[in-house]
Amino acid sequence: MEMKQVNSLGMLLDNWKHKSCDAMIGTGSDWATIYIISSEEKGKGHATELLIEMKKHYEAQGKMFGSSVALNDTMRYLLQKLDIVEYAE
Repeated sequence: MEMKQVNSLGMLLDNWKHKSCDAMIGTGSDWATIYIISSEEKGKGHATELLIEMKKHYEAQGKMFGSSVALNDTMRYLLQKLDIVEYAE
């Protein structure tokens, strides 16, 4: 897994990469939010592995780890399975 900070749309974001997955995470002093996650090879567990690692990383820093609204049922399932908050409102 690899993480680096990138400037995107005027924001400094954490860009995570793992196998076929890529994720952009916004962070603050006590929070980290998934803005987008994509996978080129669906169904191989790459997103699950990435989500688990990111959750461990940010929670170890004392940050609340969550996600913007899931854009599909697969993402919603993964968020629920891994006990990651989905900010639906």
